[in-house]
Amino acid sequence: MMYNMTMVNLLVHEKIEDLQCDGLRIIQSDEEYRFTTDAVLLANFCRDMRGKTCVELGAGSGVVSILIAHKKHPKRVVAVEIQPQLCDMMRRSVALNNQNEIEVYHADLKDALQIVRDVDVVVCNPPYRRVGSGERQLKENIAICRHEIAVTLADVISVAAKLLNNKGVFYLVHQAERTCEIITLCNDNGLAVKEILPVCPTPKREPNLVLVRAVKGGAFDCRLHSPLYITDEQGAYTERASAWYNGKR
Repeated sequence: MMYNMTMVNLLVHEKIEDLQCDGLRIIQSDEEYRFTTDAVLLANFCRDMRGKTCVELGAGSGVVSILIAHKKHPKRVVAVEIQPQLCDMMRRSVALNNQNEIEVYHADLKDALQIVRDVDVVVCNPPYRRVGSGERQLKENIAICRHEIAVTLADVISVAAKLLNNKGVFYLVHQAERTCEIITLCNDNGLAVKEILPVCPTPKREPNLVLVRAVKGGAFDCRLHSPLYITDEQGAYTERASAWYNGKR
């Protein structure tokens, strides 16, 4: 993987991090929300997108779009992010990796239909917490990434359904406790949930996340996968989790 350091300027609080995937790099900042394991899991949960158009809603600093563009082979990735400073970081990371198939747009995801429509795939790693639930981060730019301040789960699923063509696919990662809400909202918007993968931190803990695949206009048959355990009791990645990170799903 070739990357272009000459095209990238870093701010004082930024650094370039290795994504441990064929030389891919990403710019991260001590002043902004940093991507987590959830984003990496979402990118690897997605199936091959060869020749397709994919939209990422709420793309943040761009890790999901960057990994999808490299691993899933879409023709085009449209990354939409509301925070301008994250868009700027994402554009520089895209340039760093020479990923010309990624287009970055500074926009509210609710306005994504003004950018693109009738797409094959939509992916999203949205804010998990309702406003007023859990401890709120004091910094507004980070709170927006964690809490439903700028967008709700209902907004995300509604926009995804409108963006997708018939039989288009929606991928989502979210808190396991909101699974019923996810299924209900998908059904209300014409998206049939086809796969649910529970994610557990360790084999002795219950799922804290779910990865969901839904199809617009799909039939109502759903596969519930056996849980994905991230680490064993010693804190090492499980064989299955390691295979995911290495792109062997």
